[in-house]
Amino acid sequence: MSTQSTQPASFSVRILQTAVAALFASLLVTALTPSTAMAQTQGDNSPSQQDKAMHYSLYYENLKNENFADARPDLRWILDHAPGFPKNDDRNYERAVELYAGLAERAEDENQQRAYIDTAATILRTAPEKMEAAGLSYDKYEWEIEKGRFLQIHGDIVPEGVEGLKTSPYHYEKAFGLAPERIDPYFINQVIQGYAEANKQEEALSFMEQVQAKRGDDEDVTKILSKAREDIFGKNPQARIDFLKKKLEQNPGDSETQKQLFDVLTVEGYVQEASQIAEQLLQTGDLPAETYRSIAEMQLKDGRPADAFGTYEKALNAGADLSAQDYFNMGTAMRRTGDLAQARRYYREAINAKSDFGQAYLAIGDVYVAAVSECGGSKMTRKDKAVYWLAIDMYERAKQVDSNLASTANNNIQTYRRYMPTQEDIFYVDEWEVGQSIRIDYGCYSWINESTTVRQPV
Repeated sequence: MSTQSTQPASFSVRILQTAVAALFASLLVTALTPSTAMAQTQGDNSPSQQDKAMHYSLYYENLKNENFADARPDLRWILDHAPGFPKNDDRNYERAVELYAGLAERAEDENQQRAYIDTAATILRTAPEKMEAAGLSYDKYEWEIEKGRFLQIHGDIVPEGVEGLKTSPYHYEKAFGLAPERIDPYFINQVIQGYAEANKQEEALSFMEQVQAKRGDDEDVTKILSKAREDIFGKNPQARIDFLKKKLEQNPGDSETQKQLFDVLTVEGYVQEASQIAEQLLQTGDLPAETYRSIAEMQLKDGRPADAFGTYEKALNAGADLSAQDYFNMGTAMRRTGDLAQARRYYREAINAKSDFGQAYLAIGDVYVAAVSECGGSKMTRKDKAVYWLAIDMYERAKQVDSNLASTANNNIQTYRRYMPTQEDIFYVDEWEVGQSIRIDYGCYSWINESTTVRQPV
């Protein structure tokens, strides 16, 4: 009886792979230049081209099929004996990182997994120096990106303190420095997010300025920068102010930056600085309506009513749709300049825009009180006192349309009621009779031209 010897399947596969590799190796050797082939036949002690080709083809086929364990010995042979084979470039080192990362992914033991990742990290760290020494061609930019990607995926198990490896944002930023025009916007965003997570806002802004300078014409990059700035500035308005000031120093004539700086200074209460920016903006003479409105509000708060009124008029000319509050502010500006008739006009405009704008009624009442002081002075006549009836009418109207103003309105009524015409005053004015309607349109008050009712003194 004859016996038949059997070999394990893996051994048979290895024999087949070796045979295929040998065939592939012979093809590679044939493709070598005559000078290289001659060197091999003249007794060179280095591995033959056929050996190199065989180990290369064996590891490459296994790696391509994700047979990482089978690929490892041949790839290690290549790295030890022919790291640049066949094109004198970095492909074998790149594949070594891929191989050990693949082994780690399939490792069931945590310690083994960490060992594989440690090996991959070591290759990433040392490969550039080795390739330099061997004269291999490699792309420094791509290797920084590769380090960043590796750390982004495996950073939680990469041993701490591995020299030459930092964080994924760190390596993406280095890649940007090497080739800003090549880097994908995704990696730019990763750098910014890295700074944000570390609460390094100044560093983030500094990097973003570099990106703006190098890639500001890229729409996707611009969107990333805009969102990042909003996130940073929303948490730290002072950072936005500092950023805009620096930007304005670099380009003093940038009206858009001036507008942005004015807005944030106003919101944050930096009135004096906002005023200086406002003056620069007004000199341009070509602002959006909303910017005119903002400047006018600031000027009014800053105690410059005439300037505020003029700026509101510019807002109107620029096509602004003024609100009730805007008209109210225009009335206040006129009242502070002493133009009571114009003040009332704009308070009425505020009421036209918003019928329940009680503050405007209160303000008109105050205008009438101011008119008495202006026209009557310290020697009020009976007809001066009659204007207080009209002022009280306005206070009454204010609390009717807005109950929240009742307390203020009642206080005003109580204050000025004592100055209303007395019973004697009413007796001596022929046309006055309690309950009768009279018109305030005489003398200094001709601009008022409004009716009120004679009422019984309290």
